[in-house]
Amino acid sequence: SPFLATPDLRLLGVLGRDLDRYNIPKECRLRMTPEDIKRAKAVMNEPFVAQNPKWVADIRLMVKRKEKAEIQALSSHGFEFLTETYLPTKLETGDWI
Repeated sequence: SPFLATPDLRLLGVLGRDLDRYNIPKECRLRMTPEDIKRAKAVMNEPFVAQNPKWVADIRLMVKRKEKAEIQALSSHGFEFLTETYLPTKLETGDWI
């Protein structure tokens, strides 16, 4: 959003679509709390998010599944996975929020 202090900030964290794309094991996924779901729904209504259908679809997927994951979940594939696979792929493909 142009109204933020850092309008060019990008999120490289684990997105809803990443749970399956990167085969995050079920035991490494976290159940979204009612508060998480409430926040996610509120974020979808933010103008800078609502203008990006890809972001909205990703948030909807998370809410539908009631699942999320922290970046540490990627270590289930080995400690190098984050730096050798996940981050390079995200940066090369521009797959961020």
